[in-house]
Amino acid sequence: MGTSDVCSGCGLGAGRQRCQDLFTDVSLRVRALAWTDSLKTWRLMHDVYALQHPADLCTSYAELIVHLGGVAWALEHDGSERGHRALAQLAARPDWQHAPYPPAPGWPDGRGSILVNSLETLSEPLLLVAGIDRWARATWLAYAPLQATARDWIQQASPITPAGRR
Repeated sequence: MGTSDVCSGCGLGAGRQRCQDLFTDVSLRVRALAWTDSLKTWRLMHDVYALQHPADLCTSYAELIVHLGGVAWALEHDGSERGHRALAQLAARPDWQHAPYPPAPGWPDGRGSILVNSLETLSEPLLLVAGIDRWARATWLAYAPLQATARDWIQQASPITPAGRR
């Protein structure tokens, strides 16, 4: 298997296009299921996928705040729409224009021990949600050196939400 057979973002052995196709397929399945928290799950999937492909999907501070902050918000808080909007508002501030990017200590060497292909055969809603949660937690663990930064962004975004509620 040559290097062209490996996804440049996450390292999936099937290549970048297959990785993207798998993500698209799973994302469409989550949207089609349309259960109560499917939007939270769908958003979490997108944030995780972006973190596993930062050269394509986290090319600016704003994108990193939305995606890394989004994973932190989903896993450590309630993953509500209000919190995601607050993070998006924080990301839109001009404060990040001159900050070194990516923030110290930089990108983690690994992107997580679980990849999108782990979701390929999951179709039952509860299994799919559990699989996405495992994928997200493995990616969050890989980003351990930047977790404090993500938590700081959530704190900075909190005053943006009504009455500081999350």
